[in-house]
Amino acid sequence: MKTDSSAYDTFAWVYNRHWGTQFTPRAVAVLDEVILPALSSDAAILDLCCGTGQLAAILSDRGYRVTGIDGSEEMLKYARDNAPETGFIHADACEFSLPETFDLVTSFFDSLNHVMTLEELERVFRNVRSCLKPGGLFLFDFNLEAGYLDHWKGYNGIVEDDHVCVFPLEYDAQNRLARFDAVIFRLIEGCWYRSEVHLTQRAYTVDEVRAALERAGMAVTCLFAYDAAAGRQELSADSGRAFFLCRKA
Repeated sequence: MKTDSSAYDTFAWVYNRHWGTQFTPRAVAVLDEVILPALSSDAAILDLCCGTGQLAAILSDRGYRVTGIDGSEEMLKYARDNAPETGFIHADACEFSLPETFDLVTSFFDSLNHVMTLEELERVFRNVRSCLKPGGLFLFDFNLEAGYLDHWKGYNGIVEDDHVCVFPLEYDAQNRLARFDAVIFRLIEGCWYRSEVHLTQRAYTVDEVRAALERAGMAVTCLFAYDAAAGRQELSADSGRAFFLCRKA
C-alpha cells in the first residue's frame, strides 16, 4: 500500500503475537463457507497484504499453492517463519506485478482500508485483475463507517509480563479517516524499549468500492456481512464490515 512501511515494521512483533492469530480464524471461516469448497485442492492463491502469514500457513497446510505479498519486510520475516512452505514477496499493493496467475486472491483484516485514495484503490484492483486467471476470484473485506463509529473510539490495551501495548482509536467522520496510534513497550534482555506506531485508515462507501472494482474490470458477484456465530449475513446500514466476492470480468 502507498503508505510508510516503517510503521508496519515497528508494529510487526505485536501484530504477529496478537492480531494475526486473533483475526485469522475469522478469515478461514469466511473462506470455508463462501469459496474454498469450489476451488480445486491445489488451487493457486495469492494472499495480498498477508501480514505475518498466519492465513498463508493454514492455506498451505491444506495443500493450496500460496503466495503472500506485503509492503513490510519486517512483517514478512515473521510470515516466513510462520509459513515456511509459502513464497513471500515484498511489494506494494499499488504497484505489484507478477508473472504467475492465480485462481483466488484474498485480502483480509481491513488491509485495503489503508489505501488512502480511490485512485490508488483502483490501481490495487487492476493489479489484482492482472494476476488472476480467466474467471478467477477476489475475496476481500472492508471496514465500513458504521464499524468505525461503533468501535474506533477510546483507549485499548494489551498488558503482559514482557510487553505493553496501548492504542487509542479515533475516527474523524468529517474526513472519513480513522487513526490507530499505539505506544509499545517491550522487555528485551532485561531492558524496556519504547516504540510508537501511527496508522491511518479511510472509510469508503460500498458504492465507491464497487465503482472502483468495475472500472478495474472486476465484477462483484456477492456482497455480504459475516457473523462468527450465524455465518454469512445480508449487508445492512449497520454492518461494520463488508466482504466483496468478485470475479475477473
